Amino acid sequence: MTEKSIPNGTRLWDEILKAIVDAMPEQLFPLFKEVFGKEYPKGTPIILLATESSTYQENPDAPPSSRLSDIALLVNGTDYYHLECQMHNDQDMVIRMVAYDLHFAMQHTAETEQEGNGVVMRFPRSVVIYPEKNRKIPESLHCRIIFQDGSEHFYQIPTVRIQSYSLEEIHEKHLNLFIPYVLLRLRPRLRDKIKNPLTRKELTEFIGEVMIILGNELEQGYLTRKEYDDYVNLFRRAAEKVFEKHDDFRKEADRMTKPIIELPSVLQKRLYEENDELIARNKALMADNDALMADKNTLLADLAEKDAQLARMKELLKHHHILECV
Repeated sequence: MTEKSIPNGTRLWDEILKAIVDAMPEQLFPLFKEVFGKEYPKGTPIILLATESSTYQENPDAPPSSRLSDIALLVNGTDYYHLECQMHNDQDMVIRMVAYDLHFAMQHTAETEQEGNGVVMRFPRSVVIYPEKNRKIPESLHCRIIFQDGSEHFYQIPTVRIQSYSLEEIHEKHLNLFIPYVLLRLRPRLRDKIKNPLTRKELTEFIGEVMIILGNELEQGYLTRKEYDDYVNLFRRAAEKVFEKHDDFRKEADRMTKPIIELPSVLQKRLYEENDELIARNKALMADNDALMADKNTLLADLAEKDAQLARMKELLKHHHILECV
């Protein structure tokens, strides 16, 4: 994951989730357990699916365009998931989710029934993730769909309200993908003329808790070193956005997330990795040196052969000169 891969504007919060899924998709497993009660062991295959669908069939008279849903994936070859990241409490979101899931089912799960000529489509397990606090966000989005024959279907999907989880709950449930968003809960206390403004001491303590959580997750094996570094990087990017108008807080967040102190076990692991890397580099240099020595020996042998040829040539010329004198 690179700095340039994450924008620093209005799309930042969407793109953070996409970056996590792209770089470390298994980090979604604790979320699936929390929301759907589904558990997957490490190494379970995950396939990211195309999320763009055409709107042409909805209105052929309109200019062709496309609809892009956030994240779609297939887990273990059998389980389909669809995730959306939504910053605001949009009442039309459930309608868009119905449309997304219908196109998803048409694209990925539609199949002919074994008996008869009908077609069956399976909707994915869908969830809308709300990173920012809003009291009006419901526990689920629902829509009552009435078909032409009068039959009804109650479409309902859960919501995840990140700011309703304490840091302790995030740690306990290993919901590390929430970490880059936790600073958003401090944003209301950055407003002008607020009675209880955020203090530097509170920010320092809060970020300290976050770094302890990430450190523990790394030490206990729930994160790899690369995943830990990615989360710290995303957290720093989130801090830049949240504190873009508060330079002192931004500098404090930057100071606290710099990799200054490492846990002993992490330090030991890193030193072993660096040692292995040095050994590998040394072997490569030795191999290169052996190749150079072989080339040198070949060159010396060629030079010796040339010298021998020159010596023989001199002897022949000398003998020829003696014969001419006689």
